[in-house]
Amino acid sequence: MNAAIQGFLDNTGINPQTWIFFAFSLGFFFLSIVVINISRQLFALYKRVFISQVDKGLRDVVLMMEPSQVFTITVLTAVVLGPVLYVLTNLIFAVSVVAFVLVAPGYVLKVMKNKRSDKFVGQLPDALAAMSSALRSGMNLVKTLQQVVKNQPNPLAQEFAQVLVEYRVGTDLNESLDGMAARIDRQEVVLMNSAIKISRAVGGNLADTLETLSKTLREKIKVEGKINALTSMGRAQGTLATFFPVIIGYVFFKIETDAMLMLFTTRLGMIWLGIMLAMAAMAYILIRKIVSVDI
Repeated sequence: MNAAIQGFLDNTGINPQTWIFFAFSLGFFFLSIVVINISRQLFALYKRVFISQVDKGLRDVVLMMEPSQVFTITVLTAVVLGPVLYVLTNLIFAVSVVAFVLVAPGYVLKVMKNKRSDKFVGQLPDALAAMSSALRSGMNLVKTLQQVVKNQPNPLAQEFAQVLVEYRVGTDLNESLDGMAARIDRQEVVLMNSAIKISRAVGGNLADTLETLSKTLREKIKVEGKINALTSMGRAQGTLATFFPVIIGYVFFKIETDAMLMLFTTRLGMIWLGIMLAMAAMAYILIRKIVSVDI
């Protein structure tokens, strides 16, 4: 077989090295096509997931931006930061920052949603008291919600305005309130919606119910504030227990580089490093569970 191949090469008059180069070039060409197609599919998948998550996050925090704009800004930021950080630092740090930038918008929107929801819940007792007073003065529920939108601050006014807009275009009021509860994702909103739904379905004094709920939520907020103050030290200890070994490890790495490199280059060192990371994670989770009090 080898003799036949050699004879064929001799008959063509082409140098064997040229055939080898041609074969490798052809293989590299087809491999590049496969890699490009896989990269395009992965990028399209990332774009769909990104836009889906960001679209929901933007609607939850009521930001008037297009998800495609956020995607473009994120990708451009990653493309610019990657080469710059690679030149200024190293490959690992550059890749880490780029990966963080590509997933950061979703987490930022979640943090914004949580802060907005907490602010909404803090404003809710005053709004419920105002609704109770408006109902006692003879207004119906829709007029009462309009007064809330007019007189209460954001984000509470924004959410009730969204409820009224959906109601005006034909959506049932209960469904609009359920949509607000899904956006805020707090138990207090579910309680308010339940009171309104029950009153609309079977009757009853909604004004008294909302006033009682307002007082209950105020007391709940006071208790939660006291608990957060008492458990703040425990949360700080959990954070310190997690990150303090990392800081000490960095200091030791600067002092005894050769000794610390054994944690990353030897099998026994990697085993101990894994044990330390697992214990630090367990300590953080356990402390957070201990200091977490659900009311």
